[in-house]
Amino acid sequence: MRESKNTQEPFKGSVPKNRADEIALPKSDNFSVTLYDVDLAIMEYMRDTVLPELEEDKKKIKVPVLYGNPERWKSARKDGVLRDVRGRLQLPLVMYKRNSIERDGASNSINRYLSYPTYQKYNQRNKYDKFSLLNDAQPSPKNYNITVPDYVSITYEVMVWTSYTEHMNQIVEQFQYATDDYWGDKDNFKFRVRIDSFDNQSEVGQGSERIVRTTFNMVANAYLLPEQFNKKDTNILSFGPKKVVIGVESDLTGGGMNMGKQSLQSEYSDILNYLALRGSRSGSYIDDDTIIVKNVEVPAVPPALSASFTKEKRFSIYINGVDIPAAKWNTEISGSNLLINFNTGSLSAGGTYPDNLVTSATELGYIVTGSDEFGVVGKYKELWLKN
Repeated sequence: MRESKNTQEPFKGSVPKNRADEIALPKSDNFSVTLYDVDLAIMEYMRDTVLPELEEDKKKIKVPVLYGNPERWKSARKDGVLRDVRGRLQLPLVMYKRNSIERDGASNSINRYLSYPTYQKYNQRNKYDKFSLLNDAQPSPKNYNITVPDYVSITYEVMVWTSYTEHMNQIVEQFQYATDDYWGDKDNFKFRVRIDSFDNQSEVGQGSERIVRTTFNMVANAYLLPEQFNKKDTNILSFGPKKVVIGVESDLTGGGMNMGKQSLQSEYSDILNYLALRGSRSGSYIDDDTIIVKNVEVPAVPPALSASFTKEKRFSIYINGVDIPAAKWNTEISGSNLLINFNTGSLSAGGTYPDNLVTSATELGYIVTGSDEFGVVGKYKELWLKN
């Protein structure tokens, strides 16, 4: 019996896309400054900024810039010019190559492992929205911790060819004006470049061809920073918090203590509030041994502070500016009023009231009057005065 074969053709339509592949992954913020970056910055600055547009046959000519690889440079040195594959001279032309690299000891740090922090306030995580405003969320800064780079002096050799002395003069003038300036992209790397002298060659005859050549050296003060060293990134990126909440935590695991979800701050809020409490008001005369402080609230002393806040620690009573010892008075709470009762003293033998009251450690020795001034400072809340 012949086995049946699956004659169904394979699916020829478009394969459904995996939407997960379309998710944009965050780009790496790894940072480095390499020799290629320095060479490229120098070349682009020469091409886009330094070199002028030359006029030949009433046409504007942009001077090309080439990096002198070993083959090109050897050919140019040997023949004094650079020709294309057809043997034609390439004029005008600027060619350069990197000759040497020296460490700049004056600029380098003693400790190469030093790093310095910097931050970017505005980034993709900072959004101005209603949610952030309602929650008092501050901008989340983008922090960079960057290793201090190595500072180097890089020497470049440059050769320039033109057909006319006038063109060469324009190029040399532009290079001379750009010396001791910072070369590079304004939004990227920039390096200080110095040119000391120019070697202007006499006109060289190549058969019927006419060539003007100038050579010079330039030194770029640059810096190098690898992306990684010793398998560690030299640039560490982090984001700061949008909101900082300062609180207190404690591990209270004593037996029989039911903490629940109460935070330490709320648990001790009565103690903290009591310690911060302070009222100060004038008292009013009632009778010979009593004054009153109206519209106050006197909270109870928290049990944890009962040993510390005795009567004399809770209140200070003043009569005409004199601090009266706590042994000579007592307090009484009546609604929203605080009453202070003074022990005016006993009457001396044969004496008359109130002139002959006895003064002692627990006795005032006189009565209070409506003309006295009373001050009461202590652990109470001052309420709004009622009409």
